[in-house]
Amino acid sequence: MFFGLNNQKFLTIFYNALLTGMPSLTYNPINKNILHAPFTVNEKSTYINYRLNNEQFNVINDYLKNNNNNNNNNLILQPSSIISDSDKDYFLSINIYNCTSPIFEFISDEPSTRCEINVYVKDKKDNKGTLITDYVSSILSLDPDNLFKSAGKINLINDNELIKGYANCENFALNFDYNQYLNTNIYNKISSNLVKYTDKIFYNNGIYDKLYYDSSLINNNIIECLDYNVDFKFLNVDFLNVDSLFYFENKINFVGGLWYNLYDTD
Repeated sequence: MFFGLNNQKFLTIFYNALLTGMPSLTYNPINKNILHAPFTVNEKSTYINYRLNNEQFNVINDYLKNNNNNNNNNLILQPSSIISDSDKDYFLSINIYNCTSPIFEFISDEPSTRCEINVYVKDKKDNKGTLITDYVSSILSLDPDNLFKSAGKINLINDNELIKGYANCENFALNFDYNQYLNTNIYNKISSNLVKYTDKIFYNNGIYDKLYYDSSLINNNIIECLDYNVDFKFLNVDFLNVDSLFYFENKINFVGGLWYNLYDTD
């Protein structure tokens, strides 16, 4: 379910109610300070990247027009680079990872697993960022598209040499495994262009999280793996040709400003 910016007033009321449960001097409905939360993405956070062909580009473009209240937000696909700054194209990235955060602790003591289907966009104000077109999480989640989204079918495990996992929902199905040690290339950082697209994490209705990061992202080695098996379908389209698959060697520390532009009225 997509609430859209037509329901921004409802989202604002909900967000204000959420702030009333926070320390009142910092967060309250009057000062409208955005709620910030730390979280840690565990090592072996995995990216599976596809260079979009014409069919895939058109299907995703139609999806954006149908689901992001396009008259208000104009979320438009943008070319980006993943590993090499010079290699720009239209990409879709699957990001699957285990993570922890103090805000998860009232739901589960264990790390949560999350899989996001990401593309790279700009909005009507030329803000560039990553768009989560859809996702699955192992725990109940809160987002401005669905408000609450139930836990789904997902797993990510380290099985000796193999990293393997799956994630399934209405819009996509993913099954994969890869050898984390055989036939690998090591890079000391991801594309600086991809880092810039990490600053803002959009949802389909144009609301975005502002993401803060440190050297644990910028200087984290990424390990590109060439020995893999991936089956992925999104929006009833098979994605057959993996452009790259890599994982982050170490943990990544983030702080997220949740629904950062919710109070913008322009």
